[in-house]
Amino acid sequence: MSVAPPHHSFTLRVAGISTEDDHYEDILFEAGCGDALIGVLGEEMFLDFDRAALSFDEAVKSAIQNVENAGGKVIKLDRIVD
Repeated sequence: MSVAPPHHSFTLRVAGISTEDDHYEDILFEAGCGDALIGVLGEEMFLDFDRAALSFDEAVKSAIQNVENAGGKVIKLDRIVD
């Protein structure tokens, strides 16, 4: 019996993805950010992740890679502590 990896919660502040494009949510989803809640405040984008991974570092690393695949750049990371 396999055990599911734990979930890790964190927020990435992202630059480089235009919210003026009507399909930015689709671009993020297709890049692997389907487990993120997208928030936009002014021109700032925030992605709240709840990502399953063996470690927090692994979860963040994979999320950053997904954001970069969507054309964005992570400018800040905030860990969400329960």
